[in-house]
Amino acid sequence: MRSLKAIIAGTVFIIVVILFLQLAYIFAAVGYNALAKDYPLLNDIVGYFRYIIGIPIFIAVMFFGGYITASLANLVTMKRTLLNCFVVGLIATGGMIYPTLATSSITNTGVVIFILSLVATAAGGWYWHKNTIGLPE
Repeated sequence: MRSLKAIIAGTVFIIVVILFLQLAYIFAAVGYNALAKDYPLLNDIVGYFRYIIGIPIFIAVMFFGGYITASLANLVTMKRTLLNCFVVGLIATGGMIYPTLATSSITNTGVVIFILSLVATAAGGWYWHKNTIGLPE
């Protein structure tokens, strides 16, 4: 039961934080577009910001989601900890990608982001497990 609660908490954390970050991105994009009207050079580099800023932040959120999952589950074995984190990664990332597949197809970038998000979630759980299990309480 503790694992199920940890999976739900990790997934909810990731989805809520990503939604807030998307809202912040929309506000930043509106401001950027207003600024780009006066500086045409900014129109040429707008696409790179999505990759330079967005992907590392997304991966960091996935890492912390895995960390939260592992800490709430508080499992002794690394295998079970990583399994819980993979489930959180699959649910969160799959839930974000699935609705977009109705209007478009998955790209190579989407596959890479999906794999990176699973690895980041597992890395968060691994990091928690490595630094916590075996330490005196």
